[in-house]
Formats: sequence, C-alpha cells, structure tokens
Amino acid sequence: AEVELNLAKATEDKKPAIQKQLTTVREEAEKAVKAEALPGDSFVELIGSQWSPTRFRESRTDDKTIPFQPTSTGRRRALAQWITDPRNPLTARVAVNHIWMRHMGKPMVSTVFDFGRKGNAPVNPELLDWLASELVDHQWNMKQLHRLIVTSAAYRMSSSTLGAESNAKLDPDNRLLWRREPIRLEAQVIRDCSLAIAGTLELAMGGPSVPPSEQANSKRRSIYFFHSNNDRNLFLSLFDEADVKECYQRDQSIVPQQALALSNAKLIHDSASRLSQRLSATGGTGAIANLDADFISEAFLAVLGRRPSQAETATCLESIGIWQGQTDPNEPASTDSAKAHLVWALFNHNDFATRRCNPRQQPPTCLTFAPTNTSADTCHDARFWPTWGWGSPAWHSVPCSIARPLPTPRRGRRPMGCRTLPPKPRV
Repeated sequence: AEVELNLAKATEDKKPAIQKQLTTVREEAEKAVKAEALPGDSFVELIGSQWSPTRFRESRTDDKTIPFQPTSTGRRRALAQWITDPRNPLTARVAVNHIWMRHMGKPMVSTVFDFGRKGNAPVNPELLDWLASELVDHQWNMKQLHRLIVTSAAYRMSSSTLGAESNAKLDPDNRLLWRREPIRLEAQVIRDCSLAIAGTLELAMGGPSVPPSEQANSKRRSIYFFHSNNDRNLFLSLFDEADVKECYQRDQSIVPQQALALSNAKLIHDSASRLSQRLSATGGTGAIANLDADFISEAFLAVLGRRPSQAETATCLESIGIWQGQTDPNEPASTDSAKAHLVWALFNHNDFATRRCNPRQQPPTCLTFAPTNTSADTCHDARFWPTWGWGSPAWHSVPCSIARPLPTPRRGRRPMGCRTLPPKPRV
C-alpha cells in the first residue's frame, strides 16, 4: 500500500522506478501466498517447545505424551475456509459492522461483541447485508469496502443539525442516518496529529516498543508505545486510550482533564511553536510572513482542516493584536509569540479533536450509496489526506429513485440474508 501511494504521488520521471519496485513487491507477495502450508507439508518442531503434562484422564498419573505431528493435518486450513465460506454470512457481517463503526461513528449493530440471539438487531439490515455481499464478491478486499463507504453520499452528509429540526424531532438518535455523526478522534490519533502537523512525527516503521520512561519526549507513532494494564501513557489515557480488555469498541468520555491536557501539555506547546515558525517562514517576506489574515487561514487549514469564516478571521485578528500589545513591541519575537498563541488556541479547538462533515452543498434527503470519482465539493478532513491511497472523494448525491439497489445472489450462492451455514469441517 505504501508503494502504491508513492506511485500515485510521484512525478512522471520517477514513476517507472516505483512501478518496478511495486512489481517486485507483488511478486514476493505471490510467492508468500504460494508457500502457504498445505496438508502433507513437513514442519520442524519449535526450539524450546516442550510437552506440558496434563491429568485429564486420571488424577493420579500424567497423561501420555502426545508426539509432535511431522505433517500438517489441514484442519486449520479447513476451519479458515469454513469461516470465510460465501454461504456463511456471519463473518462478513461482523467485519462490515466494525469497518462501518470506524467510519461513521456508530455501528449498525450496537452490540458489536454479540451477533447472536441476545444481541440487538441491526438498524439497517438490508444495508448491512448488501455491504457484506460486496465484501465477499470482491474477494474480501477491505480496501474496496473502505472506498465504497467514504465515497458514498451517506459518508458526506452534513454533521450539523442546523435547518434539520424536523429530522432531529423524528430521529434524535440518528438511527436512520439523516446526518453524519461527529466522531471524536482516538487518543493515539490526537497525539500523532499534533506531531504530524508540526512536522516532527517519526514515520519509521518497526523497531522496539517505546518504554514508559521515554514516551514523554518520543516522536514515534503512538502505536509503538509500550502498553499494558499497569503502565499506561497519561496523555493517551485522558482521551480514552483502549484498555487491554477493550477488543470491540472504545469508551468515549468528556471530562475537564482533557481540556487541561490540551492546554498545558508540552507536546501541544512545542507543536504550536513549530507550526507557527514554519507558517511564518513559508513566504519569507511574502504574504504569509506579513499579513496576519493569510497566516490565520493557513493555520486553520493545517490544524482544523478547513478555512476560517469571516467572523473567525476577525476574532483571530483581534486576539493577535491583544497578544502583541501585552509584549514589548520593539522585540521582534512579539509577533511570533502572538501567532504561536493563536496556533495553540486552535489545537484546543473542538474541531481539532473531532471529525465532522460540513459540505458546502445541502446533503441528500435519503441514504444512497453511489460512489463517484468526479472532483466536486469534497467533504473530508485535510489532516488525513496523506494517509489515503486514492483520490479525494467527491460530493455526490442521487435521487432516491435511482439509488443503488440491494444485490441479488451471484454465482449461484445464497443471499446473505439466508442463515443456512455450510457443513462444519471434519477434524
């Protein structure tokens, strides 16, 4: 995926070399797939493996030692094929529900940990089955499912309730997806975004975990932090870092300590200072260096992923003037300090820790899933552009009468709504 992203961003003169590298990577991946263990392949016993005595048969003597199998029985492969069989709808439904929850903020089945009889029924069962069918039909390609969701009209609906009082009255919990649900960013994303915006995030992949004693000054991605039930990063814990027992859905809380952390953390102050210096030096003696309005616009775009309104620009200009008046005007650092204060205030803005959608066009009045590749008004967060492997999604809405219908069974298989399961593999 990283090589494909580099190919998409490369210039014409560099594309042949990157294309050659991509071909090599794909060939190595194909060799790895062909080398998958098949029944009858020989295996070497792991170094240090030792049989642990058990007493299941008798309580007075140990059970007989079970010898290590010299060949594969194929049972794990049979189990994997049974779980991913197209006639088994449960696996695809669970996967779609998790991916949908990460993008839309709420799962279609609220009990993400229980799809059984004790769990809650899906709000949109037809949509869940359709997306599950799409996932299976595309050979379990989750990248295609991500693209399908983020290029849909439902994903780009406005998050605002302004002018939609009738919808809020009929469906206050947004169960029918009449608006885009605002999503609070995860703890790791908040920390990594502050470093990435300042240009100090270390993007190196792999390597040892960062111990707790070094995490305060580390620039590595938060995923490499040592994490246990006893040793947890304080900054990440304030923003509901996932507990070791939270395997399905993270808790979300709003507490005063979160605002204090963004206000006082050394990480935020350093990032604000670095970003202010970078934006001021971008134009040298040009517009950004001299005109505060341009600086404010670029700061909003870098931190919040959008341009400021006229009212926000006026308020920021007034604040910069007040901050400059509180310092010695003869000092050249007074202007830089005022701009750093502004960037620091933007890091404490609610939109920095929230992902929401505010398109310039009015959202459609019905749920449609019709992806498009045209470049119209977009609705995505500019802070996350570098992480995407495809073009920016375009605003697209279609009437309810031509919305994409639910899929019909293909290749002779049963529809996803059928509960008939394939026979279990023999073991």
